[in-house]
Amino acid sequence: MSQTKCLIYSRVSSDEQRQKGYSLDFQYKEEVQYCKAKNLEVVKHFTESHTAKVPGRPEFNKMIAYAKRHKIRHLIFLKNDRASRNPVDSATLSFMAEHQGFNIHLIQDNMVLSEFSRPQDFLIFEINNGFSNLYSRNLSLEVSSKMREKAEQGYYPSHAMVGYRTERIKKRSYLIVDEIKAPFIRDVFNLYATGNYSYMSLAAEMRKRGFMISKCVKCGKSNIEDILNNPVYMGEFIWNGKRYIGKHEPIISPELYYLCQKIIKEKTSTCRDNKLNFLFTGLIKCAVCGCSLVGEIKKKKYIYYHCTGRRGGDCKRRTYLKEKHAEEIFLNVLKRLQLSDEGMEIVQEQVREQVKRQTEINADRIQEVQKRINLINARLNKMFDMFLDGELEETFYNKKRDEFQDEIDSLNAQLTNLNNSTIDILEFSRKTLELFKKAPLLYLNGDIETKRELIKLACSNLLYDGENLTIIIKEAFQPIVEIASLINGGPQWTRTTDLTLIRRAL
Repeated sequence: MSQTKCLIYSRVSSDEQRQKGYSLDFQYKEEVQYCKAKNLEVVKHFTESHTAKVPGRPEFNKMIAYAKRHKIRHLIFLKNDRASRNPVDSATLSFMAEHQGFNIHLIQDNMVLSEFSRPQDFLIFEINNGFSNLYSRNLSLEVSSKMREKAEQGYYPSHAMVGYRTERIKKRSYLIVDEIKAPFIRDVFNLYATGNYSYMSLAAEMRKRGFMISKCVKCGKSNIEDILNNPVYMGEFIWNGKRYIGKHEPIISPELYYLCQKIIKEKTSTCRDNKLNFLFTGLIKCAVCGCSLVGEIKKKKYIYYHCTGRRGGDCKRRTYLKEKHAEEIFLNVLKRLQLSDEGMEIVQEQVREQVKRQTEINADRIQEVQKRINLINARLNKMFDMFLDGELEETFYNKKRDEFQDEIDSLNAQLTNLNNSTIDILEFSRKTLELFKKAPLLYLNGDIETKRELIKLACSNLLYDGENLTIIIKEAFQPIVEIASLINGGPQWTRTTDLTLIRRAL
């Protein structure tokens, strides 16, 4: 019997192999075994050591291109988070399955997406993608917690900036003054304090003096701005919006720093603040050239937006978009994100099913992780006995003990994530749906900042071509729009690669 051709894809990020155990070899073996069971012929194996949190993975894109060029309709992944952790790649795979005749196999999720799949299968796929994003966020929160603890102790928790270098002493990183570049930093502050320099002219002066940011990077305007606005040089630092007193040696005095801050404030134009008075500033872009539309007041009361055309191209620069009209269009979008009680229950039921499935998967993984922890603890106890009996040297014992302890810490972090990964999902989805239920009213009664936050929450982009305003709904909310359309009636949305909703459909 002839075999159907397929491609397999395996991926690890820099940390995931250590944290989760899904090595490239493990994924490959599982995928090959699956293909044998399904009578699928593996044509090519694509491997990648790259995060999936953002689009642009080279091997993933090569696999998609290869599949389309050679008309290979089956793509094999170990599970959802190996395939994607970002909405762009998730939408790409959904579109290929639903509209281009491809079959997306997710082995551990027990799922195959195809043109014959039910709508709820695509919803579950997108929920899975949401779970993957949540895991990444939880991991980030854990790292953030450790870095916040470090900051509260007075130690700068990130990479050293120019003028300092990082030195690691007893497992802790310290900021140490770079004696070569520190004099340049003092010159930057002292010269700017005279009031005779702009960022650009000061950058030019520092280049003349031989100031290099790195071996290959010359000092520029943005570098000068970053230096002058960084309190780390006077012995303080800001981390996650909070100011800390650092334990590192300052390069300049607080008096000099605040003098420069005063001059910066005096020189800063208020034009930028004025622009923020316009609701859609920075949110609408020209569909032709990509420039942001700018607002202006006409007849002392009407606000219009138009393209600046700064990037050139065939822009319809004389066409204007009335702010009131744009608000009406966006308000219609918010109404499309409203679900009835019936619709909310449908979504919640899908989420509950996925939580149940994920809990079962997590239970197996928890058992594996706990087994590994028990094994390491047993080895630690055995090593300690050998050390007491004089069978192990102290240096070797301490080294292996620290290595094992680091692994236990990592495994315990995994347990925390696995135990907590599904706890808040139902409540989070409920609150999200409730928010969109109230969103039109919040928008109508809100101030400019509230309206801007709602726009940024629901939309990934707004494009104006001189005639139509195109609203690009964030991928995570596309299923809500589709379910609302089916239940509430009204226009049916067509799933596209960019998940675009156009004004004429409204």
